Amino acid sequence: MKITQLDLQDYRNYSALSLQFSDAINIFLGENAQGKTNLLESIYVLGLTKSFRTAKDKELTLFNKDEARISGIVQGKNSENTLEVFFSKNGKRVKFNHLRQNRLSDYYGILKVILFSPEDLEIIKGSPGVRRRFVDMELSLMNPLYLHTLSEYQRILKQKNKYLKKISIEKKTLDSIYLDVLDEQLAM
Repeated sequence: MKITQLDLQDYRNYSALSLQFSDAINIFLGENAQGKTNLLESIYVLGLTKSFRTAKDKELTLFNKDEARISGIVQGKNSENTLEVFFSKNGKRVKFNHLRQNRLSDYYGILKVILFSPEDLEIIKGSPGVRRRFVDMELSLMNPLYLHTLSEYQRILKQKNKYLKKISIEKKTLDSIYLDVLDEQLAM
């Protein structure tokens, strides 16, 4: 799948922008702080619904604006699809072929995006947790079921850790049946 068109509205430093991409190589040239990285980030956000530069969606909107929109047309082997990501005070919304997706996980990975930046050297040099997150993210792009399973695993692990912390603080007796159920769910 390749992106053929990108439209930005009130995104970062762009009040409005429409780009058509070449089938060949596309090169962005310009002075520093003119928006080249913002363009790359917008493609990343269009595919993954989050930025690689900030965790705060509000930072993606143009200064003094309440909403931002990124849309793009992606060409597959046999189809052309429209992707849209909206940011507002009320949160994030996504659309696939003009139909709102109720869950981000249904949208995530339609446009597969991989970014390598200088910070990604941590994948090699950093802790195992950094490598695990990278692999989890890439596997989630390839298989939506993996993303769902990973989310469930993290939810159950958080629940188990919260229970163990509560027991430790309150000095209560462990409910081994409850822990066995959680362990069984984690092992699935």
